[in-house]
Amino acid sequence: MFNKRSIELSLNFIVIFIISVIIFGFGIKFISNLSSEATELQEITISELDQRIGNLVCEGADRVCIGIDRKIIKRKEFEIFGLKILNVLDSQNFDISILPVEEYGEVVVIKKDGAKVLSDIGLIVQPSFRRVYIRLNEEAKIGIGVEVPANAVSGTYIFNVEIQTADGEQYSTIHKFYVEVT
Repeated sequence: MFNKRSIELSLNFIVIFIISVIIFGFGIKFISNLSSEATELQEITISELDQRIGNLVCEGADRVCIGIDRKIIKRKEFEIFGLKILNVLDSQNFDISILPVEEYGEVVVIKKDGAKVLSDIGLIVQPSFRRVYIRLNEEAKIGIGVEVPANAVSGTYIFNVEIQTADGEQYSTIHKFYVEVT
């Protein structure tokens, strides 16, 4: 009888050990798959950038809208802003320019205490200029990628989004989005 209990205990231990190894193996496989899908800014095409933008929180009557206009991005990280353009004019090309707010040729950074600092290191915006064809009464959703270099100054960076029609006229007011670098 003593021998039978020890055999059952040994078999239970072996079964539990095998199940634990299998679950551990699946965990390693999951983490491996998750880390292998990380994408850098250089590998993202413009169409992939457009597909990755989330739902835009815009009013139906807005001709131009930036869904989420403020994000916190850490150094060496990448985020996407979404831009929606509703064309109420004739079908045509729209020129989209994304430029940082600058003074004296350097990027303006607002520190947490409200002080304004000038930096010669800006954030990487992809694409910073783009031409998009939009038909009458249709809309285009466009992704704007922002990558923060490792040596970026901490603070808030302000970007202007300017949209012009094919004839060079301003399509709407200048919109802004803000990136806080931590």
